[in-house]
Amino acid sequence: MLHHLEYEEKDVIGQIRFEELLTGGSRIFYKTHFLPMLMMQGNVDEMFLSMSSKSGKEYPVLMNMVLTNDLGMPIVNAVGLHMAKRNKYEKGILEAKQAAEKALKENDLLLKMKAELERHQKLLEQQLRELKRINQEHVDFNKVLSHDMQEPLRKIQLFAGLLEGKTVKEGVGKEFGSYLKKLQGLSEYSRDLLMRLQRYHSLENRMNEFTIGNLEEMTHAATSKLNIPEIQPVLTHLGVKEVRGDIPRLTWVLRELLSNAYQFRTEDKPLHIEISSDLIKDNYYKAVQDAYRYTDFIQIRIKDNSKGFPNSDQDKIFGLLQKFHVESGTGLGLAYCKKIVELHYGHILSKAIVGGGSQFTILLPYIP
Repeated sequence: MLHHLEYEEKDVIGQIRFEELLTGGSRIFYKTHFLPMLMMQGNVDEMFLSMSSKSGKEYPVLMNMVLTNDLGMPIVNAVGLHMAKRNKYEKGILEAKQAAEKALKENDLLLKMKAELERHQKLLEQQLRELKRINQEHVDFNKVLSHDMQEPLRKIQLFAGLLEGKTVKEGVGKEFGSYLKKLQGLSEYSRDLLMRLQRYHSLENRMNEFTIGNLEEMTHAATSKLNIPEIQPVLTHLGVKEVRGDIPRLTWVLRELLSNAYQFRTEDKPLHIEISSDLIKDNYYKAVQDAYRYTDFIQIRIKDNSKGFPNSDQDKIFGLLQKFHVESGTGLGLAYCKKIVELHYGHILSKAIVGGGSQFTILLPYIP
């Protein structure tokens, strides 16, 4: 003890009391708890005291003391154990305990994640089965559209033509002949509608490989195909020109929107179309609820001064066979546009412009 506390025997024996070797806190503890317990019980086991060396270093000790009587004189026998190694062992035990608790928590988390993964796998299996069923229904439905429904219409049109020729030769009344013409017209319209529906339905299987296209060149190709001199879109606000996707299909979308603007133009003012593009941030997740990941999208806006669409029907204009004008065709054009854009993992929006006109906004994922 003398060695560790840096004292000589002559400095201690008969010179200082035991409590004077203690630090301030331990000295108070010794006088208020340790010593009274020793006097009452006659012994104190494993009581922690902190001793102070001559140079002021703290020396932790686990102390055991026994009070005895030797020839009528009270004597205290004491044994102190340096706490350095004990602290090291206790620290090791504490670290091991903490590591075990952490491993237990991680294991609990792993079990929860495993259960969640199994739940998602089960849900995925159900969704894949449902998707497989729907795909098979699509194949069967496409077969019906492409053959089973078109063949009877083709024969109706054929027999109506034969009847019309016969009525001309035999001089049957004009009224009957007009009915045959209407029958032919309806069957031809129905066949055309079925063919369009079949193309719309099988679009996924007819998509081209994604490549890089130039928006300005795609617009020129669309206007060239339409060959309508009045369609001269302004392209001065193309902030982003390169897009990635099925370029022929996307060009078809531009052509359809330009054609609509011309078809539904107003007679009192010249047609004006402006196409602009820029890069924006938008949430990638549209089908998954409460999921957010904002990423880059190319925003393409086609703005015109045509008659536009009713503002209350903006959500319906992309539906199948929706018609909002007398001049509307089969009502498949915008639905076709929507499907092409969605097959590019994008989306298309429409809004009416105050004062007349409409604006279509196409968002396509940006891939640098």
